[in-house]
Amino acid sequence: MTPNKAQQIGNDLSCLAASIAEIAEEIKSLYDFDHDNDEASDEPESVKEEPTSEPTKPQTPTLEEVRGLLADKASSGFREAVQSLIKKHGANRLSDIDPAEYAVLITEVRALK
Repeated sequence: MTPNKAQQIGNDLSCLAASIAEIAEEIKSLYDFDHDNDEASDEPESVKEEPTSEPTKPQTPTLEEVRGLLADKASSGFREAVQSLIKKHGANRLSDIDPAEYAVLITEVRALK
């Protein structure tokens, strides 16, 4: 395994671990309640619940994150493929791509093999 490939796998695993930890925290917060207060109280149950936030949307990747991933792929021998993906998104360079398309671009870049 080349050092670049090992680094890419390490980066991917780090991203996956962070995602798994975030999901685990979300699940814990859904089912985490105070076992000491099992007795009935005067407050209605709906008042006890903390307001739920909007479902967490995946954060839009930053330009720097996308640039780093593209640079890793380009240095791993996928330079032409990376350039064609940028052109596919209607741009001549990464900074011209709409940030809303970064997540799709990252998915396409990670699929390169």
